[in-house]
Order: sequence, then structure tokens, then C-alpha cells
Amino acid sequence: MWFFQKSLIFAFNPISMLTQEKQQTKQKSFFETEKPQKPFIFPKIGILIGFFVILGIGFAIYAVLPEPKSQEDQLTDLIARIEGGEELPSGEWKDYCHLMAVLRDSISPKCVCALDGINWDNPPRSPERLPEGWQEYKIPNNGGKRLFFRHKIYPKIKIDFDANDSQGNEKPHWHRKNPNGRSDRDLYIDQDCGIVAKNSKKSHIYVRLKK
Repeated sequence: MWFFQKSLIFAFNPISMLTQEKQQTKQKSFFETEKPQKPFIFPKIGILIGFFVILGIGFAIYAVLPEPKSQEDQLTDLIARIEGGEELPSGEWKDYCHLMAVLRDSISPKCVCALDGINWDNPPRSPERLPEGWQEYKIPNNGGKRLFFRHKIYPKIKIDFDANDSQGNEKPHWHRKNPNGRSDRDLYIDQDCGIVAKNSKKSHIYVRLKK
């Protein structure tokens, strides 16, 4: 019946039929395009959940890690190991010497060897060849000697340079000050950090001159 009615309408008024169908098609497409789209929120929720998971893992790791030791605690542990007869590796010995200098204002002759940064088996040929970190005392009329200290962190580590020996001969050499020296008998240390007296042979560390 529906098909018969449509056929009659189309037979008597085909233009009207086609126009009506076009309008219905336009209305249908209009309503289909105007349907509101639901926002897609799953990626945002996933990112948020991932963030909180990572944050929770970070807090968990932080909670189980031991608290870093203070410098005073580190020094106490190193002293206990030394007093217990343990020989510290070179790196930890240097740490011990540094902490003793900074926290206790104390530097032993052996610590001078760890902290001055100079190879005394082949000493610098001139003060200009000192490694970085040495500063010069400006002392006028010092008899040709030049005095240096190991920057502000280790002011007790001192050396001096003299281009001549006591007879005035050209023999450039260094002296290493004993930071705990109290008299001429323990004024210097030799190239191996042994305590030596003033004017002793070992107190003079001679520069190797090029031939």
C-alpha cells in the first residue's frame, strides 16, 4: 500500500516527490551532525593515575633509604676505624684529612701529603708551575724567598721557594712547613712527609734543572 501511494504521488507530481525526499535527507543529515560528542577523558585519567603511581614509588624509595651522615658523623666513623688499626684507602684517607682540617682545624704532616696536590718526587721548577689552588703571601723584603699557602680551606699547608742556597749559589729548592712545628727541630717536613729540622739536608727539596 505504501509503495502504491508513493507511485501515485510520483506519477502525478514527480517534482514534489523529489523535493520532499531531498528535504528529508537534509534534515536527517543535519540532526546526525548536530549530535553532541561525549568527551574522551580516558587518556587524561591514565596520565593522572600514572603520575600518582610514580610519585608513590618515589616516596617509598626515599623512605627506605638511610639518611645521609653529617660530616661530623663521617669523621667520627673514620677516626674509629683508624684507632681500630685499619689502614684507610687513599680516597678515604684524603676525606679524613679534609674533615680534620675543616672541622677540627688540625692537619698532621701525613695529611699534608694527601692535601697539597704536589708531586714532590718531581717538584715544580718555579712557583709559576704550582698546581691550581696555591696562593702567595705578599711579604716585602723576604730575602728572595716566596711563601705560599694552600688556599683558604687549608691555610696551615705552607711551602716556600728559594732560588739560591744559603751560600748564594743558584740552587732553586722548596721547603714544606710542618703545620704542627713548634721549634727549629720540627720546622719542616721532607718530601715523604717525615718531620725534619731547619737547615737539615732533607728539608731542602731541590728542583730538577734541565741539562
